[in-house]
Amino acid sequence: MYMADWISKLDDFLRLSERKILQHAGKISHGDAVAKAELEYDRFSARRAAMPSLAVTHFEDAVREVKRLEKKRPPKCKGRSKKS
Repeated sequence: MYMADWISKLDDFLRLSERKILQHAGKISHGDAVAKAELEYDRFSARRAAMPSLAVTHFEDAVREVKRLEKKRPPKCKGRSKKS
């Protein structure tokens, strides 16, 4: 199979899925595309940095679980005398 065959197969697949097929190199320069990608990555990175770490999330889950278990525990009897 040659590259032209792959191009034809891909175009057929895109037509089948009702997608538009780009017939030219496009209008966005490489530099503009790189700048856009870096901007989007910076936004993504900032959102990711604002999220709690996995360790913090696991710790908070463990604290919630301990509190839930403490609520289920029957109360201690205060009137019992201690055996010596």
